[in-house]
Amino acid sequence: MQVDLFAFLTFAVITSTSPGPNNISAMAFSMSMGYKRTLPYILGIVLGTFTVMFLCAWMSFALNEFVPSITKYLKYIGAAYILYLAYKTYRVNYNADADDSVKPQFKDGMLLQLVNPKAIFYGMTVYSTFFASLVDHKLWLTISVLGLATFTFITVSVWAGFGTVIKHYMTNERIKRAFSIVMVLGLIYAAYKILMV
Repeated sequence: MQVDLFAFLTFAVITSTSPGPNNISAMAFSMSMGYKRTLPYILGIVLGTFTVMFLCAWMSFALNEFVPSITKYLKYIGAAYILYLAYKTYRVNYNADADDSVKPQFKDGMLLQLVNPKAIFYGMTVYSTFFASLVDHKLWLTISVLGLATFTFITVSVWAGFGTVIKHYMTNERIKRAFSIVMVLGLIYAAYKILMV
């Protein structure tokens, strides 16, 4: 059992910290409502990540056979859900009563991960390449899944924390709107990129 930890960490840091639906939506929610009120959403993302990584870990070879047949449907579901998050991000930043009408919820974060093709392909890549030698070691598979979920919590929390910091500097409504539009466009772009794969 041998894992190239440096190669894996390079891959994991780059893919997990780049702007994507998890990071952008968590930052936007946190910017509007603060980290504490965004935490249930982040925990949903973490549980969704755990679930996806668990499935990828325990069925890595079976998924490689099965996924090509569902990928075309999954990308449409994932893109639609990301567009829904873009809409929620738009509403949370434009409605005066957004704090009461749009809340980042646990189920939203979890569902995002369950239909997020990036998360599924991430898991398939990790378990078919970097962690392929762990497939026969159930304890190490479980530990790796817990580690990836923890890493997700950290990276999404950093983005959400950034949103909280930005909140204090964005008292100008025009700047906040412009920033919100950029976040929404980022989510729309992520959905577009998923559809183009």
